[in-house]
Amino acid sequence: MDRSDDSVIYWNENVTLRRFLAVSSLLLIWIGCDLVLHGLAHQGIDEFEFWRRIDTTTGIPFSRTIYEWLPADSWRLHLYTAYSLPGLGLIALVLLDRLIHQGKTGLPWGITACGGLFIVGGAVLDMAVTVAHSPNLELEGNPYVRILLDSQHSLAFVYVHALFTQSLYITLFCGIWIGFLRHRQIIVATISSASPNSSLEFLKAATGGAHLTVRQWLFPIRFSEAPLLYHYIWLIAIPVVFGISLFRWYAAMEWIGLVEPTDTTRVCVILHGVFSTLVLYLLSLWRLYRQSAESIVETSR
Repeated sequence: MDRSDDSVIYWNENVTLRRFLAVSSLLLIWIGCDLVLHGLAHQGIDEFEFWRRIDTTTGIPFSRTIYEWLPADSWRLHLYTAYSLPGLGLIALVLLDRLIHQGKTGLPWGITACGGLFIVGGAVLDMAVTVAHSPNLELEGNPYVRILLDSQHSLAFVYVHALFTQSLYITLFCGIWIGFLRHRQIIVATISSASPNSSLEFLKAATGGAHLTVRQWLFPIRFSEAPLLYHYIWLIAIPVVFGISLFRWYAAMEWIGLVEPTDTTRVCVILHGVFSTLVLYLLSLWRLYRQSAESIVETSR
């Protein structure tokens, strides 16, 4: 691993990495909190009473902080989140593009195309069968499409918003896949520098903990004991991308009538996609690491 790799993987040396992690984390936290609050209201739970109980239990005035900074109710917050999705996604995409260009490995076009077709194909098929079965989007389950429709926005506005947002996030997903492929040799180089001799050592190196003891890796106490966050971009993002993409293929099959829609099955499909991709991700890194080690041995001879 050379100096140029250090400037990419270390948090304090890579401003693009810091910005992308900050924006993507805020995006996920914002959407997650919004969906939780909207879900509570949708289930008929009084959100004011909910936050009052949280305040009482923790002794921390969460409700005062939340209602000072956020709109007065979860419905309005949900609507504002729908408005903000294109802008937030565009910022994340610009930062991701800069991060991708820090990778120095050429793309294997066959694998790149297969991954891209899986991501794009599932999304396009899901959208196509949705429109075919419900042109007025009355049966659409996307919470942000629903809030726009329920807020009396015109169908044309909802279509334009959904098309732009979907296109943006499909591009973001494809960018994450391309980014991993462009960065794969840097990731493998950090693993090789640790020369792991066991599965545990390999797993520790693949998750950015090559420089840590097992205790520091599993139970970091100080910030200096935290694994390299660079590795977690790909470790988390790649399984999420393909888990969601698998779900979109499944959602299209629901519309077509090939499978019976149930919430339990939907959750299982997403979890299966995420964990299967995580296993494949680690196996791929192991294969690349072994190839790199064998190449070094051959060169030394």
